[in-house]
Amino acid sequence: MAFLQLNAYTLKSCGTYIRRPVRLHKTKILLPVACLVFLYPQKIAENPEMFSFVKDDCLVAALGTTGNSYFLKNGQVTGYHFDLITEYCKAINRKPVFIVEEDAGKRLNLLFSDAADIAVCNMKADSILQIKNINHVRADNAFLHTHWLVSGRNNGLARSMTAWLNSYIETKDYKLLASKYNAARKPYKSRTYISEYDDLIKKYSSKINWDWRLIASLVCQESKFIPDVKSRKDASGLMQIRKQTAEFLGFDSIDSNEKNIAAGIRLIKFLENYFAKDSTIDAAERTKFVLAAYNAGHGKIDIFRKNTERKGFNSSIWANVENTNTKQKHGKNQTFSQKHFLSKETVLFVSEILDRYEHYKNFFEE
Repeated sequence: MAFLQLNAYTLKSCGTYIRRPVRLHKTKILLPVACLVFLYPQKIAENPEMFSFVKDDCLVAALGTTGNSYFLKNGQVTGYHFDLITEYCKAINRKPVFIVEEDAGKRLNLLFSDAADIAVCNMKADSILQIKNINHVRADNAFLHTHWLVSGRNNGLARSMTAWLNSYIETKDYKLLASKYNAARKPYKSRTYISEYDDLIKKYSSKINWDWRLIASLVCQESKFIPDVKSRKDASGLMQIRKQTAEFLGFDSIDSNEKNIAAGIRLIKFLENYFAKDSTIDAAERTKFVLAAYNAGHGKIDIFRKNTERKGFNSSIWANVENTNTKQKHGKNQTFSQKHFLSKETVLFVSEILDRYEHYKNFFEE
């Protein structure tokens, strides 16, 4: 059930002046706000200009890892509030960014210092309810008695979240989401490791000065940490190395997990050296090109970069290469380069690895 507790002047813009905090229930709601919540929920959700954010194109959420709010399972990020906030961000076309802070008081400090847009807190703590200049949006289920807290200066965001929640909780998607974290389930305890291969990943990633958590995210993307998985392109192992690639890298065999990881790390180093020859690519962008080439091959990435240059964009920025090489129809008379496009698989390969890496950094030290 979605609720909104507004501060003293929240409803002034709706034509109603209120001098004390009020709690709005979706079945007992003042008419001006009812118009916002029920008549225009999509309009509110789809117009982020109606309120402010601390970062461009993002919504920053501060939360803890206790209970089933936000945790890792089999290397994948999940959790009730993680899923719910991610769905809300889809509705307002923003990227979710999560800051882990176990102390509820420090979460509120992040909110008041404009370092976070919302703070997820357990509303059984009565002291939080008494804090002034805070909007409380109830976003719990039978198991998690929690609210999304929003600064009193950002009433528009609180209204938007309430409108969206009131609509979303009636959907099948929400019922499926909530059933994963219902009262019958015990709080999930995040493991102290990403996978059983952490030590091997740390050992070999240190040889090329890459963050082991980024390599772990790549391994998760390639194999989900399943060592005997094989692809339709005859790639195998934790890092999905093909036999021809292994031979090129100087490996006679990649059957063991250690050799497979060692080969994958050597391939990353080869690709890093390859793109380092272009001094116009900075370190952050080079990482993206290396990941893309790991998936598609550096030869194809070179073709895409040249195509980006022909269209008048800087080919040293991955986003430009991605945006100028999307799939489009082509005819028999078009040139070789025009027939080739950047696959959705490669685009997702880069973005999902980097997104997961950011989550891994929330849980594990370098």
